[in-house]
Amino acid sequence: MKLRPPTLLIKNYYKRCYSHRFTQLPQERRIRLSGVLMMGAIGVSALSYYYYSILRQQQSQELSPTHFIPYKISHKIDIDPSHFLLELTPLQRQKVNLWSQMGSEHLWSVEVKQPEIMVVRSYTPLPLQVDENQRELKAIPDGSNGDGKFVLYVKQYGNGEVARWLHRLPLGHTIDVRGPFVEYELPKYEGEISRNRDFLFNDEISSTEEDKFKYQPFDIAMFTAGTGIVSALQILLTESPLRGKMHLRYSCGSVDVLGPLKPFLYQLHRYGRIDLQVLESSKESNVSKRQQKIWDQIPSPTNYLGPSNYLGPNKISSPVLALVCGPERYIADISGPRINLAQGPIGGMLKAKGWTEGNVYKLS
Repeated sequence: MKLRPPTLLIKNYYKRCYSHRFTQLPQERRIRLSGVLMMGAIGVSALSYYYYSILRQQQSQELSPTHFIPYKISHKIDIDPSHFLLELTPLQRQKVNLWSQMGSEHLWSVEVKQPEIMVVRSYTPLPLQVDENQRELKAIPDGSNGDGKFVLYVKQYGNGEVARWLHRLPLGHTIDVRGPFVEYELPKYEGEISRNRDFLFNDEISSTEEDKFKYQPFDIAMFTAGTGIVSALQILLTESPLRGKMHLRYSCGSVDVLGPLKPFLYQLHRYGRIDLQVLESSKESNVSKRQQKIWDQIPSPTNYLGPSNYLGPNKISSPVLALVCGPERYIADISGPRINLAQGPIGGMLKAKGWTEGNVYKLS
């Protein structure tokens, strides 16, 4: 059987279904009917375009890595002359719950644009918002995205144009934000339950009920300095937080530079979510002694073998992964320098402790 081109089939179908009917009508009626059909087609096209435009406009107001959307500075908390917190609220309420989508398996950031010099700067958002009544930070509950709000922890550096610009802006000022940008992904176990976060909302809870996981959680180690602490806090405070324990080593001038974030850190430690070591240069000015304390607290790595059946909280082994985040000099001391923003070979203290390229990642 010979197949006819689709265009010819369509043409013949049109002739059978419509043309003969038009020709059976008087010429004047054919013209009027054709005009009605044409106007109807134009109306349907216009209506379709209208709804399509609305849909595109709604989608363009959702946070996306492909375009900037406007956020306003809803709160600003000065901690000291160098550190401050910003709560950012989108002008258009967000529908997507990024905290639920990302969970603790993704370390992600957003970019803020400085329009005067056309520079963007990456910041790690925290799943927190300012309590209007208590005037303090609180975690965003499970199942909520806080309408898209998040908090940034910012330090002003001497050459940090974007941070200094942000600090000068008044409350209510609108800035452009895009994201999320995922920098690192942890293994995700499909069908696993979320970890309980009740203690974040009620600090009178003496202990949290043991979670009955499907798979055995894994521990990780994080070595952070300065504002690098926010990467650890993101996956510890988010909806469905890290299920294993984090061996957290935090170097800073003083823990007080965390301001309202400080209680969260000690709360996580008190409820067994982290094994915390804080090294303050204000209390120990000798660099060699501080490095020795870090060295003494570096755990040995454990091979990651993938998901296995849950055996209980006391069966968790040593960390399977080490993440390093902080100033370049700190990263170099802990895990070897990055080279041209690439990972570079593993060195420093972690290499001496038996860690390798396969289980260490240097965050930007």
